[in-house]
Amino acid sequence: MSRRLPEEFEGKEIVPLCIAAKLNEAKKIEEILDGANIDYTFEITPFTKMSVFSILFGGIKEGILFLVLSGQHEFCRNLLKEAGLESLIVE
Repeated sequence: MSRRLPEEFEGKEIVPLCIAAKLNEAKKIEEILDGANIDYTFEITPFTKMSVFSILFGGIKEGILFLVLSGQHEFCRNLLKEAGLESLIVE
């Protein structure tokens, strides 16, 4: 179980879990989900992160949106919280 193509989730309910803005964040998330045998997919998505730099230079960036099956969402949120990645979780 691991990263899957979005088409492999057809007919199943998948929900957003988190957004990684940096490659090292995405790799850490993949490591956590793979280690827990979670099926997931991802897509590139625009997002806004409020900071001084975003005000000066524009706030829209692209990140990696991780999606998981709805039944595993809460479990995955807890995994990310335990790993110190709570700030990346989509609310």
